[in-house]
Amino acid sequence: MHANDPVFRMGITEPTAIDPYKAQEGEGILVCKALFTGLLALDEDGGLIPATARSWESDPTATTWTFTLRADTVFSNGEPVTAHSFVRGWARALDPEANTETAYHLAGVRSFTAVDDTTLVVELSEPDVQFDLKTLQPIFSPVPACAGPALNPEYNDRPIGNGPFKMAGPWEHGVGIRLERNDLWAGPAPEAGAVHIDILDPVTGLDDEYERFLAGTYDYARIPPARTAEAAAHDGFLEQEGAGLFYLIPFCHQAPMDSLDARRALSSAIDRQALIDTYFQGRRSAAHSLLSPWFGKAHTPRAELAADPDTDWTAYDPERARAAALRAGLGPGSGVEFAYNTGAGHDDWVRALARGLEEVLGWQVELLRTDARGLVDHRTSIAAAGFCRAGWACDYPTPDNMLFPLLHSSCTAPDAEGTAHGDNEGRYVNPDFDALVARARASTDPAERADAWRRADRTAMADLALIPLWYRTDQRVHAADRITGLRIDFDGNPTLTTVKARKTTR
Repeated sequence: MHANDPVFRMGITEPTAIDPYKAQEGEGILVCKALFTGLLALDEDGGLIPATARSWESDPTATTWTFTLRADTVFSNGEPVTAHSFVRGWARALDPEANTETAYHLAGVRSFTAVDDTTLVVELSEPDVQFDLKTLQPIFSPVPACAGPALNPEYNDRPIGNGPFKMAGPWEHGVGIRLERNDLWAGPAPEAGAVHIDILDPVTGLDDEYERFLAGTYDYARIPPARTAEAAAHDGFLEQEGAGLFYLIPFCHQAPMDSLDARRALSSAIDRQALIDTYFQGRRSAAHSLLSPWFGKAHTPRAELAADPDTDWTAYDPERARAAALRAGLGPGSGVEFAYNTGAGHDDWVRALARGLEEVLGWQVELLRTDARGLVDHRTSIAAAGFCRAGWACDYPTPDNMLFPLLHSSCTAPDAEGTAHGDNEGRYVNPDFDALVARARASTDPAERADAWRRADRTAMADLALIPLWYRTDQRVHAADRITGLRIDFDGNPTLTTVKARKTTR
């Protein structure tokens, strides 16, 4: 890094991890993808392109995949990146001692072998024609020999990777993460010489992030929902429809949400459009499915639901909601728990949603307010009841990453104490749904595959396994007077490698 190289400044809340074996939410994935480059990458249009792998192919059954690696890439410490580096990283992530929540990404992998330094062969337990897309998730990253086991605190806090940036020092928990350009990276050199990331208070983080942007401290920020209209007038406003969803998780394993009628009452008592208009200035799309329009033919347009109204319980209908609640034995005065996390702009609309349930159904809604980590602990607990707020941003561009982790029966995985260790935290189980996922994964015909995903979505929606609220829309703001070239990537994060200082004329 040179003294005059630009520094990109931003804030996030504390990640769960920045080590690829466990990186999972947007904050952790932001840092991890800056540090590591996987087999493949996405281009600006969302197409799959080579990265560390220069070519890849599967056999006709889509159960054996072969990745041929470039021979000229190295980690930031100079160690060559080989097929053995990928085997090391994947084996490390699957170590039972790690007990990582993201291991499900590797669930269909039966074996992975480094045939030689540049040939990685992956055997799957079942056909998966889109396995190559899954390798975009950080858990598929290579790691150097010094990484050690997954539970290696020194490496966890200062990972050595093969990405465009490297750690400029250890992760200062609760304070910040500092990155600097990795001049050994095989890709085009970023113009930014460093990235300074502050770690913000999880309770006030979203507001603090935006205020520091307005003060000129940050080059980029997320936007509190109540200030979207203000931010939209800024020259650096960015908006992008994403492959994700905001929703409620009903805890299907115990009362009261073990009843389909209870879930129907909950869903049809929510005035989604009113919440969007009031708290998001109309800049969201109300959801009637789990797969958003971003997924093309796998998405079910609302117009198709009109032929059979009983399959759609996402329309606001107080009378219908009250009838369903009575059938579920949840008449006026019934108590229901609603858990959510603070610090991310949810408080106002969550309280409004709860008031709406009280007005429409007469329920006594108990709000359980916690931080992000506390919400994870709550919703994975066997004691969780009622429902909670949740959001999902896909790790790779396929319906599989929406439907499999959130709802497949293999992804609930409770331990002996009943704590869930997969992302199916509502503990939904439906063999018909599982079979449709398997059919979609095995189908080599794109139309047939899209149809299977659409049917899986409708099956889960008929059960109201999740209660969709609105589809994901990423809204960000950047300092357009100082920087150019910044985009929002697939994960909803800034494209750190494309940022350039805006040239000024004198």
